[in-house]
Amino acid sequence: MQRFDQLFFDRSLESWEGINADEFIGFIRPKCQEILTVEELKKTLEEKEKLRVKLGIDPTGSDIHLGHVVPILLLNQFVKAGHQVDFIIGDFTARIGDPSGRETSRKTLSTEEILENTKTYKDQIAKYINVDKIHIHYNSQWLNSVSLPDIFSIFQQINLAEATQRNDFRKRMENNQGVSLAEVCYGVLMGLDSVNLNSDIELGGIDQLLNFQQCRKIMEMHGMKEEVILMTPILEGTTGDGRKMSKSFNNYIAVNASLEDKFGKIMSIPDNLIFQYFRSFADVHEREIEFLQQFITDHPLEAKKQLGAFLVALETKNLADGLQEREHFERKYSKREIIEEDCINLQTAAGETFFNVLFESRQFKSKSELRRMFNQQGVRIVSEPEQILKLEDAIKESCMVRVGKHKYFKVTI
Repeated sequence: MQRFDQLFFDRSLESWEGINADEFIGFIRPKCQEILTVEELKKTLEEKEKLRVKLGIDPTGSDIHLGHVVPILLLNQFVKAGHQVDFIIGDFTARIGDPSGRETSRKTLSTEEILENTKTYKDQIAKYINVDKIHIHYNSQWLNSVSLPDIFSIFQQINLAEATQRNDFRKRMENNQGVSLAEVCYGVLMGLDSVNLNSDIELGGIDQLLNFQQCRKIMEMHGMKEEVILMTPILEGTTGDGRKMSKSFNNYIAVNASLEDKFGKIMSIPDNLIFQYFRSFADVHEREIEFLQQFITDHPLEAKKQLGAFLVALETKNLADGLQEREHFERKYSKREIIEEDCINLQTAAGETFFNVLFESRQFKSKSELRRMFNQQGVRIVSEPEQILKLEDAIKESCMVRVGKHKYFKVTI
């Protein structure tokens, strides 16, 4: 059977220095929803040996999820090919917040909150890109020094109607949700980032299309060659209901989640997301797409296990770790072989309710969540047959308890 986990893991460790333009574009295109433009990209790759490639992230939160990693893995292809990569932490633009796709304005962050969020960013992205090979910048370094005459000379060349005719702005205004002048100017600030770095290529999500178009316009105003734009699709969340991966929808995989949790959540995705996730996280060449899609169609469960193993290995840089998580998952859920190390150990006194003891384990977000699991008959004593527990049931003896599909507790009196 084809081992795509092995193929893509081995490829993730390769150097692509000296790769020709056509071959490189064959790896880039599967990760992109849109490129402005493919012709410009090819010409730029052929004309310059070492390009300046830019990706910016605003530290509006302390944790990132795998949806944020998608453009970072595209960026990593340029690292592998030996180009100069500029990773911008938008400590200045985070004070505004990217308005793309927003139904309301983002909460205004203080300087202290931005700095706190920034602390963890480097460690988190280091799991997926060699941070020693990228140049990390903070855009306050140059945006703090932009003068009013400079900024107004740019504003005079931007049509307000054009800047505000975006679906996200229009919807907000129709719903009586304000749009600040700062948000209208967000794309201008992104453009000044590109001007300062003299970027050849910029990466980001497709939801930033209008920002990128403004970036190109700002570069043109400064007499510079417009940067090429590579836009990745918005990663769909693990529930497969069409909504993007987001903490708000509870359909995300956190970068800081355990390896076991990452593998388990990959196994929970619907089959129609397997190819999208492979394409987003692995270096898939255009010529491999049809073969990969056929493999997923013929062997969806195997494909999902290989995807999970690859994703774990991509983080740890060791495929053995991915295969170990696969073996652990199969033993625990496919073969139903639960051992002590799979369980969270809880000690209590006889007579305590299962509900109180389980909640005190701090494995549940709220009492409501745990109560819902009881009401849905999702809390059971592991036995033959399993015994369904009720909210009021008291603990009479030591036992193993399963909550939902994946959480096991060893309750000891």
